[in-house]
Amino acid sequence: MTRKKSRYNKQKPYLVKTKRIKNDRKICPICSKCINKDYCNNRKSIDLMRKCPKCKECANNELCDKFYITEQYSITIPVGVDEETGETIRKKFTGKDMNEAIYNAEKFKKDHPGGITSKTNNKNKDIKTIEAITLEFMQQKNNNGTNNDNTYRTYNEILKRVKKNSGSWFDKQISKITRKDLEDFLNFEREKGYAQNTLKKDYQMLKQAFGIAFERKYITEDFFAGYYGIKQPKSIAKEEKVKSFLFEDFKKLLEYLYSPDFRYSHRDEYLIAIHCGLRIGEVLGLRKNDIDFEKGLLHVKRTTTQDKEGHTILGNRTKTPSGERDIVLTELTEPVLKHAIENMKPNENDLLFCNKEGNVFTDSALNSCLKRICARIGIEDNAHNHKLRHSFSTNIYSSGTDYKVMEETMGHSDIRMTIDKYTDIPIEIQKKELQKYVERVKMELGDSINQYTKEEKSFKP
Repeated sequence: MTRKKSRYNKQKPYLVKTKRIKNDRKICPICSKCINKDYCNNRKSIDLMRKCPKCKECANNELCDKFYITEQYSITIPVGVDEETGETIRKKFTGKDMNEAIYNAEKFKKDHPGGITSKTNNKNKDIKTIEAITLEFMQQKNNNGTNNDNTYRTYNEILKRVKKNSGSWFDKQISKITRKDLEDFLNFEREKGYAQNTLKKDYQMLKQAFGIAFERKYITEDFFAGYYGIKQPKSIAKEEKVKSFLFEDFKKLLEYLYSPDFRYSHRDEYLIAIHCGLRIGEVLGLRKNDIDFEKGLLHVKRTTTQDKEGHTILGNRTKTPSGERDIVLTELTEPVLKHAIENMKPNENDLLFCNKEGNVFTDSALNSCLKRICARIGIEDNAHNHKLRHSFSTNIYSSGTDYKVMEETMGHSDIRMTIDKYTDIPIEIQKKELQKYVERVKMELGDSINQYTKEEKSFKP
């Protein structure tokens, strides 16, 4: 008797491993005994873990701390004939068991009674994922000059982080992603202790993708819109405000920069940043023709930035529109700029400061040098480039400089940014300002206060 041939091409079941969102289990027994953790970078690389021979074959969902493990069944059936080539088109259907795989196949046949007549050359061509939507939007803004390569690279880094932390839903059609997927992801990043700025970037990128998808009718509901929309999470990590150097440390740094014993590079760059309040990228982007000694002005027109590969390059604009500004030269800044011009290295961009090859310095090069300088002269506070700008803001405020002049010099569009984010009010200034209130009260109450002072011991409230 001949066995009837099945019309389904059944395949052996295989394991599907989806990354766990929460890290709430002990390390699995197999991984704990593994002596080849270099293969998966000490379990930091999920992709390499999936390829590990031991991990690949493991089906123990109860003990695995990295993956949800499920068994999948699949069948392959003919679903049509390519009208161009005459080849039979076959399609794979999966399910939690063989019956579900067969059901999915039969449902597809019912939905396509005449069969399909062409193969899809690019399986991902019509898949609208968060990544595809974001990259398309960013490429468009990059092409029309709204954003630069550095912004494009930053978005790529955000996408990589979200993909790493999201599990399996990130690569789904955006219409298949649930509200719970997004809320679990944002809660996961919050519980991991990510900084508020990181949470903000990831949240805004997701919100933007869903806004675009809703506008283009890829989805019927935008989970981020409206009164009940998903809100940006608040970080549990304590936000550390960038502070200026303590006045004694700042004085010590300046004395060393002006000292004849100074033996490091980048003295002029640091002094310009300190006395002009420039971002270090703006200092490194200065050209000789940006200095107008006749009018006494320094024209800030550009900053260093990074291309899509993360290489430092000379940008063609400042960080923000308000960053393009004119700085008034003073008796502190003029001699530094003249010294910088006298010691310029020949370079095709006419840069005031450049490396041996004539290219722009990186921020990190100056940051590392500043740390070494501070360590040498005994400044224990964490030193970095941006602290110079904060110190400038604090010191011009302490000296009583007009708010509008501070705003223009710092290149901020709003004085609140200058005061709230860049200015630390020294205790001495606080005492001096509060004394004004004390004097006013004393003037108004006069003898009443004097009487209380005299009878302080016997006074009963």
